[in-house]
Parts: sequence; structure tokens; C-alpha cells
Amino acid sequence: METRVHISIEVSDIAKSVAFYSKLFQREPTKTRPDYANFRLETPQLHLALVHKPGKPKEPGFDHGNNRHFGVELFSNDKLKAWLSSAQTSGLVPRIEEDVTCCYARADKFWTQDPDGHEWEFWVRSAEAESMHGAIETETKSAACCAPGLCG
Repeated sequence: METRVHISIEVSDIAKSVAFYSKLFQREPTKTRPDYANFRLETPQLHLALVHKPGKPKEPGFDHGNNRHFGVELFSNDKLKAWLSSAQTSGLVPRIEEDVTCCYARADKFWTQDPDGHEWEFWVRSAEAESMHGAIETETKSAACCAPGLCG
């Protein structure tokens, strides 16, 4: 490993967040303190830090509806199915999208949301696309990745 991406997010309840990310990544945190936890992962190569901020309200600014989210691109459908199965077996409730157009690509994906509303997308790109998003109903576009007015 030559590099590892670092993401630090504020969370309102460190215990709930640690439980969620332990399920999502199928690993216990590398370090825990009363106001902090981190996960140093090899797959994906990520250093995720959780910083406790008491009374932190759920942030709509970093959710799927505003097209701000975190993502893990996978390179085979078998890997996507394995991550999805792991999430479901752990009790997470993923939102599944199959053969969707998003950000000029066709993909199968699933989404999950942490206790503070941070969205995580796991996907496999199957083909390039000529449009930013597919032909989906207007009321669905606001909840879809790369909906008009949300990407930028």
C-alpha cells in the first residue's frame, strides 16, 4: 500500500457510529477513545476518523439528497454482492439500485446511511453513458445520484 485516503467526520453519538461502521466495514475500530474512533482499513484503503460532537444535529448538507456522499467503487459484481450481503447480514438496510445511469456511467449499486445521515455508495460501473442521469420519474430524481441541479 502506498497511500490511504483519510476522511474525518463529526458524529453525534460515537458508540452508534462505531457500531454502524464496524458492521459496514466488518472490522472493529483501530483506535477508540470516549470522543474519537478510527478505522484504518486495507480494503478499501481508507483511514476513517469519527470525531464526537455532542448535540450535533443530523446534517442534510452531507447526504444523498444533496449529492454529497462517500463512495467505494468496486470492480466486479461478485465484490458488490459480497459487500451487499455483508451489509444485510450485519443488519444494515441498504437501498439497492440496479442498472442506473449516474455521472455518465451505467452501474449497479447500493447505498447505506450512518446514524448521522452520511450516505455511503458502493458500486460497480458496467458501461459509460451519454447522459448524467437516466430517464427516471421527476419525484425520483431528487433521491437519485446526479439528479438535475444536484451535481456540480
